[in-house]
Amino acid sequence: MTTIDSFNPAKAAGMGALLAVVNPKNLLLLVGGAAAIAQTGASADDQAVALAVFIVIATIGVAAPIAIKFLMGEGATELLSRLHEWMVRENATIMAVVCLLIGVKLIGDAISSLSA
Repeated sequence: MTTIDSFNPAKAAGMGALLAVVNPKNLLLLVGGAAAIAQTGASADDQAVALAVFIVIATIGVAAPIAIKFLMGEGATELLSRLHEWMVRENATIMAVVCLLIGVKLIGDAISSLSA
C-alpha cells in the first residue's frame, strides 16, 4: 500500500491537481470564473488572456509557499511554520474576510445588472 508520504514530486503534483479539481469549493470558483469570462463577449484571444490571469491568481496560494521554499532554502522552514500557525489560529477571520469579499462582489454584480 502506497502512502502520500512516499509520493515522488510528479505523483504529488498529479494528486494535488486532482484534489484541487474535485474539491466542490474550487470547482464552483472555477466554473464561476469561466462563466464570468465567457459572458464578457470579448474576443477569444482576450478571453484566453483573462483565463490565464485567472489561473495565475488562483495558483498564488499554492505557488507562494513553494517559491519561498525554493528562494529561501532551509531558512523558509521557520517562516512557513510560523505562517501556518498564524493561518490555523486566524482561520475563522480569514474565511470571514474571503466570504465578505465574495458577497460584496456578488451584491455589486446584482445591483449593476438591475440598474442596466
